[in-house]
Amino acid sequence: MKRILLTIALVFGLLPLYAADNSGDIRVSVLTCSPGQEVYSLYGHTAIRVQDMGRGTDHVFNYGVFDFNTEHFVWKFVLGETDYICMAVPWEFFVREYEARGSSVVAQVLNLTDSEATRVRDYLYRNIQKENCVYRYNFLTNNCTTRVMDCVDSCVEGNIVYSWNEEPRTYRQILHEYTTDFPWTQEGNDLLLGADVDTVLSYRAKCFIPEYYMGALDGAVVRNEFQDTRNLVLETQTLVPLNRAKAGAQSHFPLSPAEFGWLALAIGLIIMALEFMTRRMFWLLDVLLMLAHGLAGCIILFVFLFSSHPTLDSNWLVGILNPLPLVALPFVVRAAWRDSRTLWHHFMAAWLALFLLFMPWMPQQMCVLAVPVLATLLSRQISYILHYGRPRATKSSKGRSRRYTSRRKR
Repeated sequence: MKRILLTIALVFGLLPLYAADNSGDIRVSVLTCSPGQEVYSLYGHTAIRVQDMGRGTDHVFNYGVFDFNTEHFVWKFVLGETDYICMAVPWEFFVREYEARGSSVVAQVLNLTDSEATRVRDYLYRNIQKENCVYRYNFLTNNCTTRVMDCVDSCVEGNIVYSWNEEPRTYRQILHEYTTDFPWTQEGNDLLLGADVDTVLSYRAKCFIPEYYMGALDGAVVRNEFQDTRNLVLETQTLVPLNRAKAGAQSHFPLSPAEFGWLALAIGLIIMALEFMTRRMFWLLDVLLMLAHGLAGCIILFVFLFSSHPTLDSNWLVGILNPLPLVALPFVVRAAWRDSRTLWHHFMAAWLALFLLFMPWMPQQMCVLAVPVLATLLSRQISYILHYGRPRATKSSKGRSRRYTSRRKR
């Protein structure tokens, strides 16, 4: 698949290099596509269009191409080792995809001199050559939008003064803007992303999102060495209108993460009350909970230690979501089978209580599920402590009690 993409890039991108060079009549536009429904399209997309009237070409240069068929794609994605491709496609191919998706496409035509437009064109054609087209993708710092921004910055003669959104924002706050209608995707992000995404961003760093870059371009000016200024954007055009019928939200899991979490806590408290009244422990439930807890902890710890994705190695949840329950599971099962106490529940209760107590002061915004799920786990530990802390009648005392009752009746 990757070879096919590279071949397309060569056919539609490199052949025009051999045409007669004409530095005039080049029109460069930054394209901003509205968010889609797929996980990889929730935040929108940025591309750059070059209409070269002298060569008779109209190409869109797209830094957002990836290949699901790449060997070990999922494994590489988890490790943060995903490679993306820059390729050029005819405008008709590009626009057809976004019309089918229902996303809007807004073009900001750049106000460039002939030499700047030529520089942009040559820069992009170099980027689709086989030896240059592959780059290591990073969602927050090196993506389709930041690549286009780097291209414009490096090719414009003078200093670009952008129209920054000066409201203080963090990565997490910006990501939440685009996942409001996808609560479980948002929850997955918050579960994996650590404290580093909760630091306030610089103005430029916020432009990893296409619509933020579009806003920065909107009022940007170019200032030369003589302090003369010109608007960077000549005009803004909506080339493809938003089709809400196609771009509308899809069906989701019936419960939101918050509803699911509090429902789990309510069920846990009901089970705790039943155990107290019946003096019986539903220890098979704890086996399932410890398995789920430990397996989730394996994933969190793995990406914490080995993934190259930024911010994953600052996740404070690794303190409570780790494989330790899997290590303790055999001992807990043996104690439950023998109806005897174990120190695990005392240790886990103290640790969960401390984590919940100090969570508001941690430098990380926790996911919605954190409090109800940890409280549910804490209720299980408390149930065990109460069960084994109550006075328990032995067989001999029960026998004496029965004999004493019998004598009184006589």
